[in-house]
Amino acid sequence: MQMTLVALGKTQEKWIAEGIAIYEQRLQHYGKFNFLETPDIKLKQAKASSSQVMKAEAMVLAKLLPGVDHLILLDERGKSRTSLQGAEHLRKLQNRGLKHVMWVIGGPFGFDESIRSKAHEFWSLSPLTFSHQMIRPFALEQIYRAHTILKGEPYHHE
Repeated sequence: MQMTLVALGKTQEKWIAEGIAIYEQRLQHYGKFNFLETPDIKLKQAKASSSQVMKAEAMVLAKLLPGVDHLILLDERGKSRTSLQGAEHLRKLQNRGLKHVMWVIGGPFGFDESIRSKAHEFWSLSPLTFSHQMIRPFALEQIYRAHTILKGEPYHHE
């Protein structure tokens, strides 16, 4: 199963990029995994509205969706799971024979309705709100943790 984590916009901080690289490399051990960052959205309007930004981001995301069987949007209003529940959910996705699962981290304003309507599910990684930059290594770490749980590796301590 191909797994992809997409983040809207480029990572701004070097230390966040280093954390991303660590988990991206670790995930290669568990199969086909790809982390993608989209170009930063630069609208011509000096003060574009949040809806204008979300629509522009949706156009970028729509180009990445062909071939994706299962779309998961990381959203503060999504379903929360423990790490063990997340691992079990990943196992169920794998057992369904899906070819490509994609997680998407939205921009600072969230997702346009045109993307929300295509999602199969919404996940929340925490009831806390994190910046769209900070959530990148957190999401990668949780996907990695789920794989180690499924493989019975000692990374996760109960």
